[in-house]
Formats: sequence, C-alpha cells, structure tokens
Amino acid sequence: MIPSPQPKGKLVGFKPLQERFSYYALDDGTVLGIKPAVVKVYRLQNPDNSPAFSPDGTPAYFYQTQNITQVLSPEEYKSLKGDDISE
Repeated sequence: MIPSPQPKGKLVGFKPLQERFSYYALDDGTVLGIKPAVVKVYRLQNPDNSPAFSPDGTPAYFYQTQNITQVLSPEEYKSLKGDDISE
C-alpha cells in the first residue's frame, strides 16, 4: 500500500475547550470509555499557498487525533458517573 501524502497546510496552535469520554456497555458487563484527542491541526492551503476552503465556504483543516481509552467495571463507572448504566 502506498501511503497518501499529507495535505499541504500550515500548523495551527490550539487548546482543548472540552474533552469527554463516550461510554459503551459491553455484553460481558465491562464499560469501555473512548475519547478522541486532537494532536495536530493544519489549516489547509491551495497550491499557491492561499488558504483553502471547503465547498460550503468554511475554512478547510486537516487534523490528527489519538484515541484515549479506559476500561471500567460497572461499579467503577457508576462511581464515576453517579448513576446506573441504562440502555
């Protein structure tokens, strides 16, 4: 497999405003928590180095993420969330 080149862009600084886990009750009773975390953000550029835009006119960005996971027992989840797991 030939890796596709990273889009051309300018690295943009950022700060997280909100990061939350999504929790999933697995059939074996375990609770899986998953949270994406942004690692890098690039403002995409056209070949002439002008800022690129999506077809709807919004600024175009490329970003890299990393998934953060946690595995909890139902009791750990309840103590974390303060309520029962419901479907």
